[in-house]
Amino acid sequence: MKKIDAWLFYSEYSYNKKIESGYIDEIVRKAKEEYGINLEVKNIHKFTLISGEENKLLYDGVEVTELPKIAISRRYEIYFFRQLELLGVKVFNNVQSMIDARNKMKTHQMLANSCVKTPKTVYIVPKRTVMNIKYEDVSKLLGKKFVLKWIYGSQGTFVHLVDNENDFNELVLKYQGKVLFQKFIEESFGFDIRAYVLGGEYVGCAVRKSSSGDFRSNLAKGGSALKFDKEDEIKDLAVQAAKAVNLDICGVDILVGKDGYYICEVNAIPGFKSISKVNSINEKDLILNLIRKKLDEK
Repeated sequence: MKKIDAWLFYSEYSYNKKIESGYIDEIVRKAKEEYGINLEVKNIHKFTLISGEENKLLYDGVEVTELPKIAISRRYEIYFFRQLELLGVKVFNNVQSMIDARNKMKTHQMLANSCVKTPKTVYIVPKRTVMNIKYEDVSKLLGKKFVLKWIYGSQGTFVHLVDNENDFNELVLKYQGKVLFQKFIEESFGFDIRAYVLGGEYVGCAVRKSSSGDFRSNLAKGGSALKFDKEDEIKDLAVQAAKAVNLDICGVDILVGKDGYYICEVNAIPGFKSISKVNSINEKDLILNLIRKKLDEK
């Protein structure tokens, strides 16, 4: 039997939906016939990790004895993917880069260290028992209106536009001080650019636009996707951002300001819905191209 080249993981909900739609049968067939890849798609919630005298994996209660060369992570499950790395599987994105990308403050530190332009970002070290983060201190640095984010949020969730002390205090308490503050790029209200970088190469982008007057443009918040006709202006910036955080699979969110482009965030588990809506790029081919590239690397 041919050895397994790669595993691709989805949550149980996504896995079942993709089984029903025929997606999994199609990507497995496509991998074999068009890319020469022996691919298996797994429900990540059927795995059990064993650690003690040695690290092991069970799948659906049965010990795994044959591991793939490569694993593609489509979900943040740090302990699971760490186990795979310890067992010698190359994971994309690698675990440390996923940890870095999940923490928004660490991401901005890494971007700034690589001279990648981002909105001015502020983090005040919180105390455990007393709220020491004050609206007036942040407003002196960023102006009266600014963006407040929980450092672990995604899909536009836990991102707020703040312009008064009452809302500020309520949100800081809600997130127990684990928040960062960013300069509000007013020119980009209600829209941004989502660019995609896979394996160090720019593969395309789309404009995401709010459909409800929200300052956030995420498709998960009801936004729509439109074609961007100035891709040459943002290609290098997107690649630099992915490289700064060491991501092989990266969604780069770009804001448009009066003085140029800003990297707002990077996403280590990006959805491909926006890019597939505006051009012929197919999610299956994006994933399989990356696997083929990594298998061919010495």
